[in-house]
Amino acid sequence: MATADLLRRLRSNLPMATTIAALGHEGPPSKMRDGRFCFLCPHCNDMLAYMNPRNNLAHCFSCNRNLNNIDLPLTLDFDFSAAIAILEHWLNEHQAKQRRAKPRM
Repeated sequence: MATADLLRRLRSNLPMATTIAALGHEGPPSKMRDGRFCFLCPHCNDMLAYMNPRNNLAHCFSCNRNLNNIDLPLTLDFDFSAAIAILEHWLNEHQAKQRRAKPRM
């Protein structure tokens, strides 16, 4: 079951770049442009969807739509439950990598 807390963590704590990388060939093409992460908007197919690192949300400057980690797999025809399950798995992997990368004192 997708609790409100889980949905918030998926939107806020899993970097969108990580989600796109984990989607592999199913995900939209992405790149760094002028120091900002951008990707192909699944709504209008313009490479103008930019991720805001402060809130982990993307905005397409062509069609003016907003995207988050949950929206992205849904636009790629993932079932909601399947999308939440895979995003939760990726979040757990991401957080485990962060814990391993922290220097020990």
